[in-house]
Amino acid sequence: MKALPALWALLVVGAMLGSLATMATTEHVENSKLIKFSSDLELRAFVMDRGPGSGRNLAVSGVMEDASDSSYSKTNVQVEGVDEGDRVKTDGTHIYIADGGRVHVIRAGLPMVNVSEMVIDPSGRSTVHGLYLSEGRLTVLYSEYASLSDARYGPAEMYYYPYYEAQRTCVRVFDVSDPAAPVLEREAGVTGYQVTSRMIGSTLYLVTEHSVWAYGSSNVRLPSLTAGGKDSTVVATEISYDPAMPQVSSFINLLAFDTSSGQAGSLSTLAGSSSVVYMSPTAMYITMQLWDEGRLGTSSRLTTSIYRIAVSGTDLTLAAQASVSGGPLNQFALDESGDRLRIATTTAWPSPTNEVHVLDLELKEVGSLTGIAPGESIYSCRFMGDRLYLVTFLQVDPLFIVDLSTDTPTVLGELKVPGASNYLQMVDAGLMGIGFENGSVKVSLFNVTDPRNMTEIDSFVVEGFSYSPAQYDHKAVMYAQGTLVIPMTYYGPAYWTGTYTYQPPSSSALVLRLASDGISEMGRIAHENATVDRSLYIGDVLYTISDTTVKASSLSDLELLGSITYGDGRTYYYGVDDGVAMAV
Repeated sequence: MKALPALWALLVVGAMLGSLATMATTEHVENSKLIKFSSDLELRAFVMDRGPGSGRNLAVSGVMEDASDSSYSKTNVQVEGVDEGDRVKTDGTHIYIADGGRVHVIRAGLPMVNVSEMVIDPSGRSTVHGLYLSEGRLTVLYSEYASLSDARYGPAEMYYYPYYEAQRTCVRVFDVSDPAAPVLEREAGVTGYQVTSRMIGSTLYLVTEHSVWAYGSSNVRLPSLTAGGKDSTVVATEISYDPAMPQVSSFINLLAFDTSSGQAGSLSTLAGSSSVVYMSPTAMYITMQLWDEGRLGTSSRLTTSIYRIAVSGTDLTLAAQASVSGGPLNQFALDESGDRLRIATTTAWPSPTNEVHVLDLELKEVGSLTGIAPGESIYSCRFMGDRLYLVTFLQVDPLFIVDLSTDTPTVLGELKVPGASNYLQMVDAGLMGIGFENGSVKVSLFNVTDPRNMTEIDSFVVEGFSYSPAQYDHKAVMYAQGTLVIPMTYYGPAYWTGTYTYQPPSSSALVLRLASDGISEMGRIAHENATVDRSLYIGDVLYTISDTTVKASSLSDLELLGSITYGDGRTYYYGVDDGVAMAV
């Protein structure tokens, strides 16, 4: 494998993040531009002047598709052709499950069999964040953590810093052509914790971030790239920055790694914190938000800087930069369609409003719509072709349809219903929303054929008090051929009525049928003393996965066909034992 340090490009991403974000500040005298540090001393002086605690304005981060073939389901992703890492993956024959610092391989079918287990780090200091499965290769993303004894915290800092810190995010690629005997092919790593990742074909795109300070000390920690068991630190003269940036807090790193060849490319920078990341088949968009509290702190303004990084395999090119008012909710607030980028934002409190901005691929704004639902905030959005479906919330759930067929967006229709939807997806029977009402999970189905006369076809509200990961994690949603499966935790009537009688919560996979005439419950697949978080199907078998068990059920009537235990149900929390986060 080639020496990866030679692939480090001039570090531009985060500096561009800062350059446009500072346009929202009320005071700065320097114009935004990109230059390189001339020395290590200059970089460290810049960090000391504008790093966290310097007193300057602080840039902070902001707050399924039915993408399956006829034989088995795949991860529910935002953009077709752009895969997203998940805890569970399948190739239709085997199921791969991340479990703490391990990956379990289970042969599907009846009976299910535990065929192998990959221990990523025997020390227990690593946690697997995501898996990718492509062309007979399993790509494992995991973090390596520093111990508390290594961090050199002072007594006062114990109250303000986490008990452990992600030193680097690592990539391991295994040949799983024989799932019973996975073979490690190659590995790489980048300093910092994982912000997000994507995969196009065999190329992994990984974004990480780490503090400019080394473990809370006064030492600047430069980025490093890991290859072949060796670390190479990026020298200061390879790092770009923006002298107009009022404050820096992080190094942001982007690694493109071809899992089939081992080739890599990268970008990294001194910047503020990253926020929402969106990726199309040809570009990654990294955003950063900046709060400007005004000269006397009497007003505030929120802006978002957007950076378009063109990607082609491992080649990365910063193609454009811009800023818009407000901040995006999540990755679904951005969408690239043809030669346009659309982004939905909510402006700052105490008087929020919502906006839609249309930009060309040079990120020049060509149109916008402002003043949507004053006083409310965006709770979910979904771009679908020439339409944007947008949900805002204060006390009721207004669903808006925005026309994007021209560069001047317009509201086509609005419907108000109780509760709010956190996630939207078009299904066979209409527009589906997954959210909440009165403290419990709600699934809604809307007829949006005529935007000026939208109707709620039906809704399903889980009794008592409940929540679902599907409300905030789209990869927890499994939809296929009219069947919706989402994990659900239910607390029962004693908790709901406030009697304080202890009643342990129950976890199950909720299975609903969504049809043009309404929503009906098929049943719930319970996992005793475990927490369900994923589901998938292979053929006519539905597999529901908890932190201990995989259950196989008939997809047509939910008859239990078999089950297998793979883990011990470890629950992670912050604790200290020689500085390592303990798992119990």
